[in-house]
Amino acid sequence: MKINQSNFNIIYNKILFNIENYLDNFNSKNDIDYENNYQMMIISFSKTNKIIISKQESLKQIWLATRDNGYHFNYQNSNWICNRSKRNFWSILEESFYLQGKEKVNFKKFLK
Repeated sequence: MKINQSNFNIIYNKILFNIENYLDNFNSKNDIDYENNYQMMIISFSKTNKIIISKQESLKQIWLATRDNGYHFNYQNSNWICNRSKRNFWSILEESFYLQGKEKVNFKKFLK
């Protein structure tokens, strides 16, 4: 399914808003910090462990980067799907939270 530029930006901003809202209400055993300027979100678990979420407007992709991996997501059937693993954005983000910060999170409510 093709997505136009305006809808891409709306959906991307909603994703960042949902993550930010989740983190603001998350009772973490560790200190999780984040910066969000609506172009990029940086989630920090320690001085070295981070998750970076950004958009690639020209490709209409969402990118997620961790210390160990990088993922590119395309919009398919109302979900963001990794172009390599075919997994959805939210499951990879959950896994990344655990691998980077030893935090168990549940983003399933954001799946459509």
